Amino acid sequence: MAVTRDRMILVTGFEPFGAHSVNPSEGLAKAVDGRRFGACAARGAVLPVHHADAARRLDALLDETEPVAVVHLGLAAGRARVALERVAVNVMDYGEPDGAGFQASGEPIAPDGPAAYFATLPLAAILRALTAEGIPAYVSNTAGTYLCNQTLYTTLHSVRQRSNPPKVGLIHVPLLPVMVAATGLEQPSMDFPLMLRAVEVALGVLGAAAHLVSGHPPIAPASRPPSE
Repeated sequence: MAVTRDRMILVTGFEPFGAHSVNPSEGLAKAVDGRRFGACAARGAVLPVHHADAARRLDALLDETEPVAVVHLGLAAGRARVALERVAVNVMDYGEPDGAGFQASGEPIAPDGPAAYFATLPLAAILRALTAEGIPAYVSNTAGTYLCNQTLYTTLHSVRQRSNPPKVGLIHVPLLPVMVAATGLEQPSMDFPLMLRAVEVALGVLGAAAHLVSGHPPIAPASRPPSE
């Protein structure tokens, strides 16, 4: 008898970096690991804050899980709301070194790649679901130029040739209150339970989406606004 394999949603977070001793995206990825969302199971994984190792780890995870969707989670200090990132740009321009001490300055992520890719998650549907639950969220047009943007671009570039590519996107979360308290600065923050609920809602939208069952269109460069 054939065994039916679970449809998988790959959820990634990042290790702490820079002056931060914690990274909420790491805890969020771990919190949803192994849980079910509609027709899908979530696989949570934590990526290193490293210009090359993050991509290698991600490639292995994509081959291992063959996901129907990939949701990258990242930390964005200064943001007051959950940010659904619309676009990834083909540039590494680090404001601070990565975990290996490497600091890119205006370098392309993929020299042979397009200038940008649009995320392929159903951002409008996710935003509606989040705001309906009273979770502050918005669609952002800049994922920065650090590892979060690089990981989103790398994933979209990597899966573009697959016959059935996963839906791919990035969600940025604010600082935790304890992180703001540690800095002593006037910065917005969000409690971890509310962040976790935001991720649960987003994964619920993906798990219930019919397009995860019927297949996915090829990923195109960001030459025109995506339909949502």
